[in-house]
Amino acid sequence: MVDKRSACGAEWLDGTEGDSALSPEGPIEPHLLIMASDGTWASRALPEDGSLTIGRSAEVDIRVDERAVSRRHARLEFAAGTGSFRVVDLNSANGTLVGNKLVRDDSVQVQPGEPILIGRTVVTVRMPAISCAAQLEPARRAMRAMAGVEELIAKGAPTMISVLLLGETGVGKDVLAEEIHRRSPRAQGPLVRINCAGLSPALLESELFGHERGAFTGATHCKQGLLEAGAGGTVLLDEIGEMPLEVQAKLLLAIEQRMVRRVGATHCEPIDVRFLYATHRDIEAEVRAGRFRADFYYRINGLTIHIPPLRERRDEIDGLVARFGREAAARLGLARPPSFDEEALQRLRRSPWPGNIRELRSVVERAVLLADRGTVTVRVLIAADLSAEPMHPDPCEGDGTDEPERQRVIAALAACGGNQSRAARMLGLSRNTLISRIRQYGLVRPHRHDVEGTQGKPLKNLVD
Repeated sequence: MVDKRSACGAEWLDGTEGDSALSPEGPIEPHLLIMASDGTWASRALPEDGSLTIGRSAEVDIRVDERAVSRRHARLEFAAGTGSFRVVDLNSANGTLVGNKLVRDDSVQVQPGEPILIGRTVVTVRMPAISCAAQLEPARRAMRAMAGVEELIAKGAPTMISVLLLGETGVGKDVLAEEIHRRSPRAQGPLVRINCAGLSPALLESELFGHERGAFTGATHCKQGLLEAGAGGTVLLDEIGEMPLEVQAKLLLAIEQRMVRRVGATHCEPIDVRFLYATHRDIEAEVRAGRFRADFYYRINGLTIHIPPLRERRDEIDGLVARFGREAAARLGLARPPSFDEEALQRLRRSPWPGNIRELRSVVERAVLLADRGTVTVRVLIAADLSAEPMHPDPCEGDGTDEPERQRVIAALAACGGNQSRAARMLGLSRNTLISRIRQYGLVRPHRHDVEGTQGKPLKNLVD
């Protein structure tokens, strides 16, 4: 744990001391955030110039009492007026990890917000809120560009450090939460999921903390809250960015004290859970807008993992398609999953996937259902979901001509027997936009007498 007595000026964020840097009303000042593996944490004001040393020795600036940390483990160097800093490893036994880069006998420049792992302790530099988003963006781009997520999970999962999972909707935050729980010492305990979106403050509070009989109208019996129900396991608070401010304040107190008081109760109950959090929102922006408490944000942000969108992980698509295909086939009772031909896979690889992994799973499931003779072709994908072939091709793919889109419109009309309304829905367009595309590509608009009996057959009369 981080030694309170030797923290050399570190401000302890346990509610016993005020900390204007983390006040929801006050500015977020530059500071060093230190999260120990046992869940304790501290804040240390940053010097404008100079350095801070970290290690187990009583002679360093920030003492971390942890066996995996060397006596003089690392040094943080700050350059006046630049807002940048470097991490220097001081010949430590286990090295210092920045992202997925192991630093030994060397120094690395680190962006504000980027996690530094010293043993099992996570250290991050936090800058003023007015420039925080701009300073974090290079780190986010770097995180997306490198395969560091696995390394962060491997380091963070065995600890009690809270983990904040950030990423677009459908990117797989819940899957990573399951993986963190599975690799943790609490894997034998429950993984309790709580979706904070769409619940009123009163209902969310009742779900989290439970209630006593008669606490409100309809409370006919005592109810254990989900934080109590997760004893010995992990609690995933999904869509934490949607949590009302008044509930944030109560949950912050529960996390700090490791105690909850049910609605209507006069005494507290202990909780024994490890917290994971997930959101698609930019929490830094929410803090600046006053929609999210700064003190709560810094409490939950022990280790941040940015999950890249699927469009930046195209090399994973083939493996995901195979996995989702097997799962869908098992649910449908098929002897074996259908195969995807190469052209179909190419279409899947080129899609922008705005719905990320969730959208890909849905397309694959429908394609398995509609597969003809055990093979998924482009025609099956079109029938399953036209997101498999984007109307606007990837700018990095192909020559940028309109021919693939033209063929896609033809195929959609063919699959729908010339019914323009159905084809427009399949393409994700309005009917007027589809008619405009038909004119743009020089196609003959099909009429009912032209397409009668042509369901699922090529429409020869669509081309001039």
